[in-house]
Amino acid sequence: MIRVLIVDDEIYAVKGLRSGVRWELIGVDEVYEAYHAPMAQQVLLEQPIDIVICDIEMPEISGLELMEWVKSRGMKPETIVLTCHSEFEYAKRAIHLGSFEYLLKPVVYTELEETLLTAISRVKEKRRINETDEQYNKIVELWNSRKPMLVERFWQDLLERRVSTSPEAIRQSLFTYDMRMSAVERVRLILISVESWERPLNERDELIMEFALRKSAEEMLLEKLSGNVIQDHRGNIMVVLHLGEVDAVREEIETLCRNYAEACSRYFYCRLSCYIGELTAVNDVLQSYLTLLNKEYRNVSMAGGIIWSEDPADTKVKTAAPFTESMLDWADLLEQGAVTELALRLEEWTDAIDPRTTTVDSLTASCHALLQVIYYAMHRKGLQAQQLYENHRCSGVETATRSVGQFKTWVRCIAGAAGSLFTRTMAVSPIVQKVKAYIDEHLNEELSREQLASIAFVNPAYLSRLFRKETGMVLTDYILKERMDRAAELLSTTDRSISEIADGLSYGNFSYFARLFRKVHGVTPQEYRKPYRR
Repeated sequence: MIRVLIVDDEIYAVKGLRSGVRWELIGVDEVYEAYHAPMAQQVLLEQPIDIVICDIEMPEISGLELMEWVKSRGMKPETIVLTCHSEFEYAKRAIHLGSFEYLLKPVVYTELEETLLTAISRVKEKRRINETDEQYNKIVELWNSRKPMLVERFWQDLLERRVSTSPEAIRQSLFTYDMRMSAVERVRLILISVESWERPLNERDELIMEFALRKSAEEMLLEKLSGNVIQDHRGNIMVVLHLGEVDAVREEIETLCRNYAEACSRYFYCRLSCYIGELTAVNDVLQSYLTLLNKEYRNVSMAGGIIWSEDPADTKVKTAAPFTESMLDWADLLEQGAVTELALRLEEWTDAIDPRTTTVDSLTASCHALLQVIYYAMHRKGLQAQQLYENHRCSGVETATRSVGQFKTWVRCIAGAAGSLFTRTMAVSPIVQKVKAYIDEHLNEELSREQLASIAFVNPAYLSRLFRKETGMVLTDYILKERMDRAAELLSTTDRSISEIADGLSYGNFSYFARLFRKVHGVTPQEYRKPYRR
C-alpha cells in the first residue's frame, strides 16, 4: 500500500492535485491532505506516509522547516518539493534535507505522475531492503539467543566423544558454531563439585539451585576471563576457561574460585570444591576432563577446597596411578555400558601390536594396564574384584603373555566378562544398593550425605549425582519418603502414639513431623490412622 500526503497552504492547490493526478493508475492507494505544517505533522504522526508532496512557501512553518522536523523524527518518506521560485538555493537546501524532486508551480500533472512513479519504485525498493534486513536481523537475533546453548553443545559433544579430537575436525565444528580456533586453542577446565547442601532440598529445589550455581559461575569466574559454563550428561558443572597461551594465572584463578565458593556458601547454602585442570590444548581436553572426574571421585577426605590436578598427591588426597587418555576413555565407556564401543577400541589397540618387537614384559604390562582400567571402573560402580570372574573363566596373565595371539584372546575374554558384569548391574549399582540398605537400617538416626558417602567410600558429590541418576530422586527426598513410609506402617500396625513414632524417626518436633507426613501421604497422621482404628 502506497500513502501520499499533499501539504499546501492553498486549499485549491491541494484540491487541484487531488483531482488532477491519476492516483489509482500510478499505484497510489491513499491520499491525505494538510493545509499547514502543524496539520501535516499530525498526519505524519498518525499515518505511515510514504511520499510527501510539499509546498515550500507556507506561513508560520515553511515546507523546508517541515522537512527538517520530519528528518529529526527519523521519518524517511520520499519528498517532492513544489515552489513558485526557481532559485538554486531553495533547490540546494531541499536536496540536502532529503527531497526526492524539486518541481516548479504550476505543476504539470503528467510530469508529477512521472515523478511519483519514480518515487513509488524507490519506496518499494526500500521496503524490499528493509524486509530483507528485518529477516536478517531476526535470524541474527535468533542465532545470538541460541549461541550460548550451541556453544555448550560443542563442548558437550567434545567431552562425550561425539566430535573427533583431531585439530581439523575441531576447527570445522568451531566454524559451525561461529567460534574461532585461535580463541580456544588452549583451555583450562574447572569442575565445580557440590559436596553438601546446608539445607534440605527436594528434587525441584536442587535443580533450581544448580541453575543458580551455573549462572553465578558465569558472573564471578568469567567476569575477567573468557570462557563458558556448561553441564555434562552426568550433571557436572564444568567451567571452560579460554586462556590462549597465558599460563601464569594460577593465583588469579584460585582467588576467583575461592571467592565463588564463599559466595555460594553464603547465598546458596552449599559447600563446594573446585577441581582445576591443567592448561591444555583443546584437542587434549578430554584427558583433562577425565582426570578431573577421577580426582573428584577419589577425593573422600578433603571437602570444600581448591584442588589442582597438576599438584602432586599428598596424604589428604589419594589419587590413582596415572592413566593414558585411551585408558580413561575405556573406563568411561565401561561405566556407561558402551560394551560394543569398548570392544572396538580394544580391538584397535591389540591390532596395533607388532609381534616382531613385542616382549613378554610389554604384554604383561599391557595386561595389568587393562585390569587396572576394569578395576577402576568397577570401584566407581561399587563392584568387587571377584565378581569379574564369577561367570567367565579367562586364562591367567602368565598364559595370556605367551604370544600376541593368546594376548588378544585374553583381552576379548576379560573385556567380555567386564561388559557382561556391567550390563547385569546397569539398573542399580552396588553403591546405591548399599546406601539404600544403610538408610533402611538407620531411619531413626540423623543421616547426612557425607555420612552416606563415607560408608560407600565415595565422594559425596559423586554419590549425589549417581543416586539421582539411578533412582530419579535426591537423597533427602528418598530418606523422607522412607521415613514417612515407615511411619505409615507403624501407624497402621501398632498402638504407639504419633509422638512416639515421630521421636523414633528422629523428629523431635511433632508439628514438623505431621507437616512432612501430609506432604508425602496427602493426609495427617491422625487421618491416616482412623481407618485402622475402626
